[in-house]
Amino acid sequence: MPRKTKENLRRSNKNSKQNKTQNIKPSTKEEKFSFDEEIVIGLKRIDEPKSSDKLKKKEKRKIKNNKGTKEKSKALDKRKNENKIEEDNLVIKSKYLENYEQKANQEKTLKNKTRKNKNNKNNSKPLTKKQQIAIRKKKIVLKCAKWTTLIGIIAGTIIGMMLSPMFNITNIYVEGNSKIASETIISLSKLNINENIFKFRTSDTIKSIKENAYIDKVEIKRKLPNEVGIKVYEREATFMISVGNGYAYINNQGYILEITGVKTSIPILEGLKTKNEEIKAGNRLVQKDLENLEDVLKIMEAAKSIDTDIDELITKINMSNNSNYILTLEKEKKEVYLGDTSNLSTKMLWISEFLEVEKKYEGTIYLNINLNNERPYFREKV
Repeated sequence: MPRKTKENLRRSNKNSKQNKTQNIKPSTKEEKFSFDEEIVIGLKRIDEPKSSDKLKKKEKRKIKNNKGTKEKSKALDKRKNENKIEEDNLVIKSKYLENYEQKANQEKTLKNKTRKNKNNKNNSKPLTKKQQIAIRKKKIVLKCAKWTTLIGIIAGTIIGMMLSPMFNITNIYVEGNSKIASETIISLSKLNINENIFKFRTSDTIKSIKENAYIDKVEIKRKLPNEVGIKVYEREATFMISVGNGYAYINNQGYILEITGVKTSIPILEGLKTKNEEIKAGNRLVQKDLENLEDVLKIMEAAKSIDTDIDELITKINMSNNSNYILTLEKEKKEVYLGDTSNLSTKMLWISEFLEVEKKYEGTIYLNINLNNERPYFREKV
């Protein structure tokens, strides 16, 4: 701007200030200021708020403050929980790291030990053959000692249990016996009540029971803790031998079961090679008699196959000559010269026919011939 204009503005401002000071008059009295009487430029009249509005505003502020505090408390709780979880995770991680470090350290120590041992072995002098053999012997002795101690401990415990009174016999029962009484079998077994169940040997008891000739087989069962079962298979008397004034019973295997004076309905065997001195209970017939006995069993089987029951009519069998067996039928008062054991089925049919035809007559039936060429015949006794 030019200088003239600036100076003119300054002069005008001074004049205006002076005029204002001249216009203002000093007031003698103190006057009160009121919005009702005076008008102040730039200020607005503000009405006083009512009491109800104030209360409502205060309540709203309180509600807002309460909501804020609740939200803040919830946020704090969440933060606390998150912090706890983080702390727990840190603790778990620290423990895992500690365990991992311990394991790693242990592995390192083991590796170092193995390396040292290897180095020591490598550095040590090679063993001689004698030293190697001695080391092997020591190892074997140690192993044997360990196993023997273990076996001894186990055996001792087992023996202690076996010898306890819990395993004492309280009952002995017998099965399969019909001829011999149970009491006699128990007495033969030599077993006693209140005796330990493991004290006796089964082989010894079987031998003692089989002293009776009627007993063929014996089975013994230990039923723990305190019972013993004896199962018996008896021999059956099928033939007799006349011995002096009595009779000796024999089974199919040629065992002499009993010597008694009682005669039964079973057939009597004659013409044996066994001596009378050897015919005792428990003994067996000589080999030649056993071979002939097999033929006699075949004859009896063939006799059973016929409807007329010829086996029940046979009372005596003479087996002195195995090429000509002689059968005696006392009820029919007839004898049969049977010959050998060939064609037994046809021979039995001829016997049944002669029994019907020659029923009233006493005599002998001859079948000791060649049936293919000759016809059997009956000869009446004179």
